[in-house]
Amino acid sequence: MTRKPTDSDGEPAENNCTERSSRESASGRLGLGSRRNFLKASAGAGALLLAGSSLAAGQELAEETCESFGEITVGDGNFLLINNDWGATADDFEMCSWLAEDGSYGYHWETRTTGGGEPNYPQVLLGTKPWGDDSGADSFPIQRGDVDELILEIDIDLDISGGEWNLAEEWWLMEQPPLEEEETHTHEIMLVLDWSDDHGHNGTLEDSAWTDQFGNTIDYWEFYGDGGGTDADFHIFRVSGGLTTGQIDLTEIMDYLTANVGISEDLWVSGIEVGSEYWEGTQGDVTYNTLDVTINGTTYTSGSDGTGTPPGDSGDDDDDDGGDNGDDDTGDDDDTGDDDSPGDGDDDLNAVMNTSTTSASAGDRLTFDAEDTTGNGTWIDSLEWDFDDGTTASGWWNEHTYESAGTYTVALDATDNEGTTTTHEVEITVS
Repeated sequence: MTRKPTDSDGEPAENNCTERSSRESASGRLGLGSRRNFLKASAGAGALLLAGSSLAAGQELAEETCESFGEITVGDGNFLLINNDWGATADDFEMCSWLAEDGSYGYHWETRTTGGGEPNYPQVLLGTKPWGDDSGADSFPIQRGDVDELILEIDIDLDISGGEWNLAEEWWLMEQPPLEEEETHTHEIMLVLDWSDDHGHNGTLEDSAWTDQFGNTIDYWEFYGDGGGTDADFHIFRVSGGLTTGQIDLTEIMDYLTANVGISEDLWVSGIEVGSEYWEGTQGDVTYNTLDVTINGTTYTSGSDGTGTPPGDSGDDDDDDGGDNGDDDTGDDDDTGDDDSPGDGDDDLNAVMNTSTTSASAGDRLTFDAEDTTGNGTWIDSLEWDFDDGTTASGWWNEHTYESAGTYTVALDATDNEGTTTTHEVEITVS
């Protein structure tokens, strides 16, 4: 059965000192240092991927990481591709995540020969995990009751053989947003999209629980009251017959849980991830041509079939399909009227900010996220925010409320690994 791995104290492996120490040793700040692991298509890197991945079709490699928990920014900076190896480390066998020049991305691994009891879980993240990893997408976190639309669209190629594996989407419900208090998740929800014959659970709780607007029949597969390696209740659903290309309505899972389990609409959806759990004896190659998420009218796109341009090409105003960093109020001359918006000549900045709005009323909750614009060989080491009302913060994502009317200049100081600090400023008018 699919259970998140635990350490000897019962803590989730993704949340214990193993992952934290690997991230912190790379950067000195959790979740900041590994966002840029550029290995441009050198002969060595090209040979590595051409030997085992879908890049054999002739695509050019833009970026790759074979490090444990290494991260690559994809989808115009809104998604993180994470080389997540819980059950067996990258030192034991080859596992790499990659981004191609055409925007497609994925991961591949040689036959896994160790750590049979726990899965590895390479994945792509949109939003925030309960323990703090953050892709910077400004639509997350969001209270479950505020989610009127949540649509996942995928086109994923799978070439996996030799053992137990799945392709799954997952998200968490929390009592507080991660920025306010980490690890307050009460529910963990997984939707299995495809799986091997060896992968299963104790039995199906409800076959054909419902059919969504796109014609997908959903089974309620399993429930673990002591969580999937955490203390959260763990609900597992599956798409009957499997789904690797198409759309699926995730709000209907929320509606089902509210109606049948009584899950509160006050809980926070921190983010969502899609990835592949796999166990010992398995080898695989997974390519994401499309992974798009639409939430309340805002579409985040990634992959070769969307706007999913590699890092360095994102944030411009040429995207015409809704994939606009998830922000309708910044990065667009018609909305802000200033020259500080992402994509308007900010090539020398280490990071630029996206804001949920530049015109608000006193008491409104505003969200801010940072978009990495460093070049090859550099990455962000720290992000510091000044909201111009005596309040400061740090990190990739923040929310803020102004209590008084006025014009405020929000400043984002971004320091890279070479010690260079740049400042991006945006004015917020509060009435």
